[in-house]
Amino acid sequence: MFTFKLLTPNGLYRTLEIDSVTLPTTDGQRTMLANHMATVMPIDIGVMYTKTNSEIEKFVVSGGLFTFENNVATLLVSSVESESDIDFERAAKAKARAEERIESNNQQLYDMKRAELALKRSLTRLKLRK
Repeated sequence: MFTFKLLTPNGLYRTLEIDSVTLPTTDGQRTMLANHMATVMPIDIGVMYTKTNSEIEKFVVSGGLFTFENNVATLLVSSVESESDIDFERAAKAKARAEERIESNNQQLYDMKRAELALKRSLTRLKLRK
């Protein structure tokens, strides 16, 4: 097991003692186990899984940085939501709004990028819907 600290701009979200974590990095999914070598990885918008005694907990994370050293993992992300925190109806509405903005295609480049990121976040949240 190792210690896993989840941090957002609002402060410490949670500290967990886990067996493994699977993260959405900018170059694909990566799983970290106890006693791994020191590591720093950029994190993408996606689903993160933690495993403790064969129990899996799912989270949606958005952009950040993951570090691991001496059996302490730290995840610094813009936002993190556990599966139980997600309002799936709200996520579906956000998806529809983002798709509408992208389809209108008459926005500034900055607004288009914001719409694309909003769409990616909402689709990621909706992946956890049962």
